[in-house]
Amino acid sequence: MRVALVFTDIRRDLVAPLGYFRSLEVLLYYHTAYSDFAPGEMGDNLLRYRNAMDLFLQLWRGRPDLVQGLEPFAIRLLPRIYAVLLATWMRRVPLYVLSLENRPLDEKHGPFFAPLERLLLRPVFNWARAIIYLNEGGRRNVLSVGPYGDKLERLMYGTWGVDPEEFSPLRDGREPDLGAGPAVLFVGRLHVEKGIWVLLEAFGLVREQMPTARLVLVGQGSEQSAIEREVARRGWQEAVVLVGPVKNRDLPPYLRAAQVVVSPSLTTRKWEEQVGMVNIQAMACGVPVVSTQSGAIAEYVPDGQVGILVPERDPRALAEGVLRLLGDEALRRRMGAAGRAYALEHYDARLNVAQAEEWLLGLLAQARSARGA
Repeated sequence: MRVALVFTDIRRDLVAPLGYFRSLEVLLYYHTAYSDFAPGEMGDNLLRYRNAMDLFLQLWRGRPDLVQGLEPFAIRLLPRIYAVLLATWMRRVPLYVLSLENRPLDEKHGPFFAPLERLLLRPVFNWARAIIYLNEGGRRNVLSVGPYGDKLERLMYGTWGVDPEEFSPLRDGREPDLGAGPAVLFVGRLHVEKGIWVLLEAFGLVREQMPTARLVLVGQGSEQSAIEREVARRGWQEAVVLVGPVKNRDLPPYLRAAQVVVSPSLTTRKWEEQVGMVNIQAMACGVPVVSTQSGAIAEYVPDGQVGILVPERDPRALAEGVLRLLGDEALRRRMGAAGRAYALEHYDARLNVAQAEEWLLGLLAQARSARGA
């Protein structure tokens, strides 16, 4: 039996766990791949489509037994969403939908486009046999379209979690030398919404009490040049390290080399954190996190247990959280161990894929039974 997963963008941490499927043959259709794949990591089951028509034709020729559709709450994707709808309707193949979008539709799209989007999505949700959501905001958005509560299912799906043997506290000799002082690590896009400027302001406050602290930035983005200028202006050339992009498989040593991982994400009109994958990866490596309450972060990071959550856009609160962990090794160890245990229980990709596969097989059996009846 063959299941088709349709995405827009794919990353290595979302694709690698597909190897844990045992009963279903998985075909993943994508438009754009991130650059974090190592050579040889993109297998023959990853199929790139160019546009909505190409996606329809590939699904038609592929003849899958079950299809997962695109994120529905993205107006720009409507042609592709309808291509999937049409292919599954014409083939009479069961469709299920995956939604991560947690920004309220009226705030994100405005008073004209939000009602239009809801209207256009009703045929999709009516045809879909199930709708998977990953956060409470996503659930609310689905229910704002219509009475689809009986179709909703919360699963750790798509963002499967981590391989706990790869993202592990056990050092393997690849850990970089981040300097003599305590290292605060940021991993992500160097964009405003990721809180990078709040982090720099907070780091200035951290250095007032811990002059040897170092800030390590892993990633790239539109703010990189401005960050480099700010680092030079403050004379922080020895204190702030811009590593650049690091491939997903090479990320665990950086996490293990840090004392604290910071994810100071901000909520904007169009975006908020939907899961917070870096926090999960840090927890699996036994490293405590300091993050914000943006979006679904609090749903995935138990505050005070595995890390510290602070208000958004508050550099002083962010600095205090970092300083609290840097100044208390026992607390770091306790939260790191709790994070590792929590990740093993909730974010083991092997277990989450097995759960998802069992659910998909049940969905497929229900669809066939209904067709036979």
